[in-house]
Amino acid sequence: MAEEGSNDEPADHGAAEPDHGGVTADHGAAAPEVWHRVHPLTPILESLGVLVGIFIAAAYGLQNFMQTAIEDLARGDGVDLGFAGWLRSHPLVILGVVGGLILILLITALFSWMAWKVMGYRIDSEAIYYRRGLLSKKLRKARLDRVQSIDLQQKLLPRILGMAELVFDVAGGTDSNISLKYLSKKRAETLRDELLSAVRAKKQGAQQGTTTSTAGQSAEVASTSAPGIVNAPAVDPSAGSSETGAVSGIAGEPALDRTVPERRDDSIGVRLSKRLGSLADGASHEAESSINELLAPYQVSANVNEEGEIIRVPVHRVVVSSLLKSETIISLLVVLLVIGVSIALLVVGLTEAFIPMIVAVIPGLFTAFSAFRKNLDNANFVVKLGENGLAVNHGLVSTSRKVIPLDRLQAVCLHQPLLWRKAGWWKVEFNIASAGGSGESNILLPVGDIDQALLMVGLALPEPQLPDDISAATLVRSAMYDRKSEDPQAGRAEELFHGQPRSSRLIDPLVWKRRAYAVTGSLLVLRMGVLDRRVDFVPHVRVQSMSYHQGPLMRSLGLGTVAVHSTAGPIDPRVTHQSVDEAKQFFSEHSERTRLARQRYDEEARTAKEGRL
Repeated sequence: MAEEGSNDEPADHGAAEPDHGGVTADHGAAAPEVWHRVHPLTPILESLGVLVGIFIAAAYGLQNFMQTAIEDLARGDGVDLGFAGWLRSHPLVILGVVGGLILILLITALFSWMAWKVMGYRIDSEAIYYRRGLLSKKLRKARLDRVQSIDLQQKLLPRILGMAELVFDVAGGTDSNISLKYLSKKRAETLRDELLSAVRAKKQGAQQGTTTSTAGQSAEVASTSAPGIVNAPAVDPSAGSSETGAVSGIAGEPALDRTVPERRDDSIGVRLSKRLGSLADGASHEAESSINELLAPYQVSANVNEEGEIIRVPVHRVVVSSLLKSETIISLLVVLLVIGVSIALLVVGLTEAFIPMIVAVIPGLFTAFSAFRKNLDNANFVVKLGENGLAVNHGLVSTSRKVIPLDRLQAVCLHQPLLWRKAGWWKVEFNIASAGGSGESNILLPVGDIDQALLMVGLALPEPQLPDDISAATLVRSAMYDRKSEDPQAGRAEELFHGQPRSSRLIDPLVWKRRAYAVTGSLLVLRMGVLDRRVDFVPHVRVQSMSYHQGPLMRSLGLGTVAVHSTAGPIDPRVTHQSVDEAKQFFSEHSERTRLARQRYDEEARTAKEGRL
């Protein structure tokens, strides 16, 4: 495998963990361990936090000096420059300070060089290793068959310097991930492609050896599941394989198991990926035709360009939608309120209070900017239909590339803040079976019109399996707009929703009329929110378990709530504040419904595999 800047070196045999997976030579002896070094600027970039802290401390001291100077001038006093005069009369002190700063910089450069010398990564047929640490040695290992995703990320300064970071999402917990930083962008992209191929080959090899045994285990699990609890997958979905040994791969470019034919409960995006396979150049017309055919129930059409893009969110839309979010508006209102009060104090002659309040506005401005900048991470949001999922690129200051594996999505939601209603914008989020960190983005669409929202929801979910006189578009629009939906069949779709009883209005005075749930052949649909509208979708085959809850107040009102457990993420589906009889009936029926759906889903894959043996 190619190296970073021709910096190979012999293995450090004093590393914290020995390697038992080295590639062996033809004569039987173990091949020498070859370590590749990261970019030389990596230690400096990782130390930027300390430098930023020093800068903030210096800025704080300068702010205090400026505040004192302005207050002195406002009272008619002169600015105290005694310390500056003292420095002018003691030039050796200035030379000592400058010399000390130069010495600190030299020591920092020396330690950065020494730290870079011990940093490196190594790849063999079994795993990738990453070592670092000058005083405290650390060696991280990621087995290739446990890698879930390989994402390429570029923060602002590394992006300016032409560098990138590779993030490995490894099954086994959020602390098991490995971040390989930094490499040149070209090297990072090449290494990512090579590792994706290696991971895919590793998992496909494991699949061939475990298909028969795993199928038998799945059948046993399905037959012994308790009827009151929805059985979770026999294998942890975050581990990257399904019950039947399918390769459910990596979010960087997850490997779908195309040996299993389309299943009814597969999402439309998964079915589409299985039909098209790898999209060659000039296949955009075929992709567009297949997408529109599968999404016909949602009454939307996709325009696929030659590069495979199906959605591109313009920067100005992300900017405007960010300004229309409640956290940004509240921060700005607080800043304007403080400025108004400080001006009023100045008018009435309270100059002593004016300056501190103006200075206090600065943290508020930083807060507002932070809320705004966080949303800018979704600028230039581009969605492409890839071989095994949705390839997403986004970022204005820092950029990120990843693939969302549609076969591992556990739940999807639509969200519309109050101030987005006039523009008709919606946001689409998801839960995924992954061991990724809490900082990961779970966004399918940061902001888009209703057609784009329906497109993403349609790709992420299986067909709803509705009566013939109700389309998927009618159901989703009724869930989004309830009785205000303008769809001609909205009244028929509304009959599918079960609302809350009148007794719940004491607990939910504003939302009890809107909250409702609907159950289709493949989905649980939850409608919530009055000011901020929200719709949750949970496929039956993705339910992990269920629980029934009733607190003292709910008990006195004869109400109960059923939680439908999904994987970690922004979606927490609950059938809230139903009558006790309705809640218990839903719990019993939906437990059995989801168990049978999962059993049927696994049986279809198992039958397909057994037919090839």
